[in-house]
Amino acid sequence: MTDTPREPDNHNHPDQGEFPHSQANTPVCTDDGNPSRLSASPHKQQPLARSPDTDLVVGDTTGVVITFFYTHGFIHTDRFGSIFVHKKELADGTTRLEPGQQVSARILQGRKGLYAYQVQVLTAGTVTAGDVAPPTSVGRPQPRNPITLVAERLHEKNSRALFQIRRLYEHLGPDIIWDMIAETERIEAEGGMLFQDGSRRRAPGGVFLFLAKRRLSLEEWARIFPPKPQTNPQPQNPPRPKITPAPALAPAPVVEKITWDTRAVLIDTVRAGQGIAHTVRIMVIGRPTSVVERGNTVILTLTHNGPLLSAPKGVPIPPVMPTTTYTVYVGAKQWRGVAEAMKNPEDELIMEGAMTWDAEQQAIAVYTTKIASKLAQRATRATPPTTPTPAESPPT
Repeated sequence: MTDTPREPDNHNHPDQGEFPHSQANTPVCTDDGNPSRLSASPHKQQPLARSPDTDLVVGDTTGVVITFFYTHGFIHTDRFGSIFVHKKELADGTTRLEPGQQVSARILQGRKGLYAYQVQVLTAGTVTAGDVAPPTSVGRPQPRNPITLVAERLHEKNSRALFQIRRLYEHLGPDIIWDMIAETERIEAEGGMLFQDGSRRRAPGGVFLFLAKRRLSLEEWARIFPPKPQTNPQPQNPPRPKITPAPALAPAPVVEKITWDTRAVLIDTVRAGQGIAHTVRIMVIGRPTSVVERGNTVILTLTHNGPLLSAPKGVPIPPVMPTTTYTVYVGAKQWRGVAEAMKNPEDELIMEGAMTWDAEQQAIAVYTTKIASKLAQRATRATPPTTPTPAESPPT
């Protein structure tokens, strides 16, 4: 076969464009009815020519044919994985390949990837074990995963080790990986490698990772195996502020307590600027023993000598409560509303109104504006208000 550059057909290789089923190879009919094929655009679809004379030679290898179509196919190798092969790169006298055939080839680095050159069939039969996995349901043998091959050579089955091998394979490439495997097997054949403390021997996978770390810088290793971000970082406790002791408070001034005996002096002081009250109201609760009714007025008399039920805390109160007389004036109309309730000996009156001092009678005169029975008022509060029922509309 010649080594002159050739324009390849379209197929699924990084240097060759699309698969043969793409639009560039789809038959169409011209105006005269004859089938023809669409030509690719010279600017977008026409790939660059492959040149075995100028492309980089990666190495010679053997492999097994995975699949082969009319114009192209793939072979699998232990060192380079799946490699594309075009029928124009077959050795003289070979027009196609059959799945399972063992072949030899030279691997070149093209513009867009690796491809096989000078492919020659070594065996006429098919290979059933080794580089090729068992056939799939459609009858095509599948290549073995290169990560699995590396793990088997290192006797590693741990998922963490497989992850590390995969990351190193993706970043370093197959050439460096297989060089490190060869170095690992050489070290193992010479007795292995001990840990730095000499306590025990490293496993083959540990030797492999040691060689990888020695080959890479710390920055490259961190780029291949970036540290995991913390999913729930612990919040850092903010520094506690320094507690400055508060200045000592000045002692509270001693307030002289007002007593009933000392109140008179203070009252004399207040009278110098006393104000004027424009409204004074009082509430008297009790039960009269005698009632005098004349015309439109009813007069009641009640006395009180303690205790004070709602005196503010701290105010001076007399040591002995004096007897205070209240003369209550009630309108006749108001009295008729509570007269019947006073027949109950358990009931009392609640009287509110204006007040004044009756110096002649030495009593407080109360002029009632509101009067009610205590039991009647309690019953009114306990009974919930009733909602008036709307009147029914007459039938139509």
